[in-house]
Amino acid sequence: MRGFLAGLLVASWGLSAQAGGVALILGNQSYEAFEDAEGAAQVLDTVTAFEEMGFLVISGADLSADEMRAQLAGSFEQAQREETERFVIVLGGLFATSHGGSWLMGSDSSDAGLALADGQGLRLELVAEIAGLASESAVIWLAPGRTDQLFGPWLRAGLPENLDLPHSIPVLRGPVDDVVQGLRASLRPGTTLASIARANRALTGEGALPEDMAFLPEGFTPGARADLRAWAIAQEEDSEAGYQAYLDAFPNGQNAQAARSALEAIRNAPDRIEAALFLTRDERRAIQRDLSVLGFDTRGIDGIFGPGTRGAIAGWQSLRELEETSYLDRDQIFALAADAAERAAEIEAEERARREAQEREDREFWALTGAAGDEPGLRSYLERYPEGIFAGLARERLEQVELARQAEERNRDLAAWRRARALDTLAAYEQYLADWPDGEFVENARDRIAQREPVPVPGVATPPESVPSDAQTPAVARARAAEAALGLAQPTRVLIERRLARLGLDPGPVDGVFDDQTRIAIRQAQARFDLVPTGYVDQDFLTMMVSNLFREFFN
Repeated sequence: MRGFLAGLLVASWGLSAQAGGVALILGNQSYEAFEDAEGAAQVLDTVTAFEEMGFLVISGADLSADEMRAQLAGSFEQAQREETERFVIVLGGLFATSHGGSWLMGSDSSDAGLALADGQGLRLELVAEIAGLASESAVIWLAPGRTDQLFGPWLRAGLPENLDLPHSIPVLRGPVDDVVQGLRASLRPGTTLASIARANRALTGEGALPEDMAFLPEGFTPGARADLRAWAIAQEEDSEAGYQAYLDAFPNGQNAQAARSALEAIRNAPDRIEAALFLTRDERRAIQRDLSVLGFDTRGIDGIFGPGTRGAIAGWQSLRELEETSYLDRDQIFALAADAAERAAEIEAEERARREAQEREDREFWALTGAAGDEPGLRSYLERYPEGIFAGLARERLEQVELARQAEERNRDLAAWRRARALDTLAAYEQYLADWPDGEFVENARDRIAQREPVPVPGVATPPESVPSDAQTPAVARARAAEAALGLAQPTRVLIERRLARLGLDPGPVDGVFDDQTRIAIRQAQARFDLVPTGYVDQDFLTMMVSNLFREFFN
């Protein structure tokens, strides 16, 4: 049925004045009630050959008797309408015959026998009659299948030895392979049907087979219909293969120039040109890097040309005043690489100039700050250039400064401790703790203080008014705490000792260490100034000793 509908669709086109003719080609290979007619469908392989020679072809496969009669009617109508010169009928499949006629059996036929043969098959006598009415140059080709079928009473398989058909109509029959070969030979201009039958002994020719009349005359060319049909197919496919197939068949056809133009457009399409380069993943990454160097965003360098890369390519093409196709050819890839190399050199030069300028600034700032080697200058340099040219040197020098400071601090701490140990008095150890609260010998000083009680200075008479009745009274403890809270530095202590000496009092060695003798002198001075004689320095006593009040009092 599909073949039947296709045949009717083709028939609806109509013929041109230059058409080769009308061809009805039916091949029944598959049968519902009988074994298949092997190879019968091969007759349909000649459809394209007939179309290329300008024939209007109506074809069908595995048709019922009704469908075959409809195809015959359709082909006859076309031949009558166009008054065609040639009418070809090709039938392949299972044939049945009786004393009164022969039939090509339909695909749905059964073994009902002669009584129903006209309903189940296409009568050859009818075919011959219609062919004769359609054209004076009609020809029938028959390709019978198996000959051992049983079609029912009064019917035998195959064709009779002699067909009872009009002698004016040539009939050629034989195995399907030979029929197909003969059909193709008949389409070569200048070839006669008689020569075809004579050349192939497997073919049997009947009816009128003139020796001097070719089926297609010398110089015969296909009509416009085959050209138009092939062009329509090429346009529908719209591919290189489709247009090339048209040109192969019709190199000088009506649409040859249009086919060549379409073919050139396809072959020169930007996407096709780029695809023909077969770019590797690494090559695509290189292109993306070049675009990125030039400032175009490819949305990643992954070797995949997505919308980002296509947009970047179009942007570069616009900059270059090229057609913005977003696809690259070989010349454009080279031009892009050259642009990127030039820009990369510019970027490198800019970066080099920036580094040189930064290095000059670095060296100039070092000369103003860290080169002198002092701590403030070194720190100022590192604050501005933490990774600068001289950063390592600056850190080394700061480390040396810090080590020197720590060594000096430790030496002073050690000297203070030695003085305390040399005096070995409660006051000396308390003085050490006041001067060096975080010193190395703090614990030692505290241990010594805990082990000692106030000891009067040997051989020195302590005035009654300056010696407390109990050296460990709460008042003395508070005085000691008040002095510690002042945090007297050693220079201040030395100044106090000197001022005590100027008052005519004996503070002991003027070394900044308040020993027992110094305490006595402090008590004596406090009594002289009408202060509470505790032996410890408070704010009032300190103010008196270091301010102008002392000079006024002394004068």
